[in-house]
Amino acid sequence: MSKLTVLMTVYNGETYLRESMESILNQTYKDFKFLILDNASRDRSRKIIRSYDDPRIELIALPENIGQVAALNKGFDMIDTPLVARMDADDISMSRRLQQQVEFMNNHPEVGICGTYAVAFTGKQEIKWSKPCSPDDIKAGLLFGCSLVHPSVMMRKSLLDRYRLRYDEKIGFSEDWELWHRAAAYFPLANIPKYLLDYRVHEQSVSGQNREAQRKVDRLLIQRALESLGLNDNPYKVVQENIVLNPRFYPENKDPDFVDNILEWFRELEAANRRTGIYKEKSLRREIKKSLFMVLNLNTQLKSAVLKVFFKESLFLYAGFLSSIKFVAKVFLFSLGLKKSK
Repeated sequence: MSKLTVLMTVYNGETYLRESMESILNQTYKDFKFLILDNASRDRSRKIIRSYDDPRIELIALPENIGQVAALNKGFDMIDTPLVARMDADDISMSRRLQQQVEFMNNHPEVGICGTYAVAFTGKQEIKWSKPCSPDDIKAGLLFGCSLVHPSVMMRKSLLDRYRLRYDEKIGFSEDWELWHRAAAYFPLANIPKYLLDYRVHEQSVSGQNREAQRKVDRLLIQRALESLGLNDNPYKVVQENIVLNPRFYPENKDPDFVDNILEWFRELEAANRRTGIYKEKSLRREIKKSLFMVLNLNTQLKSAVLKVFFKESLFLYAGFLSSIKFVAKVFLFSLGLKKSK
């Protein structure tokens, strides 16, 4: 009996579907089922899937489009293998992705969900996505964004069933981030620090077509996380929304207290966590420092104000040598008038 099922949903995915499927079928790890739910595609997606003579593939042709989230839940309920790997119909898995994740899950039976690093590509540029790796860092990182790349994850079916964890069909977007929040309360989440997925960014993707609706859901998830810390009514909570959704958010009115407000908010976060004990203090501090550096790095036009905080908060310990050098150089270019704010 197979130990693993790869779960994919498709809707009008003919453009990239063949490349995505073959990246799974050509994995070094061979013993898996490949469950594909087609969400009533109107293009050649089903024809492409049926063109493969591979017994591992099982196509479920849905009679109507029920949406990706509902289709994923339907797929989960059909799976009878201990492990489930997610895959999207427009991404590319590296050839050893499944092998390395199965080995990791075998060696870490306490981990319920395991993701990997990914490379986001648009056809013109590539951006490397590294994520927190330890369970404590991932949990704290969920305050500042999605700590796992959704189509890179492998999940333990028994734990999902035990804690009745499925995607929330009501929210419609960011269903993965919402699920990781709930899952992290029950069992450890982890990331393998290797780039095992190429994540395709294009305008036809779900997130590309529904940015505003997704941002609305993201605000809701941020509010839920702050409520657990008792901070949803804090006057500085808008800072958290900006850090997650719009880190280049220096106010138009040139508020001189901009940086101080960020620091005050982070102090509030740490104090609230000491009261509630939700996150490991060291992990939360690390994620706070990384987020603070990201905001400062995107607002280097503030010159000495951001440079002062950079050194005072010892952010060079979290940013890395090369990123720190680039940051300081940008600040000095602004100070010398050789660089203009966008």
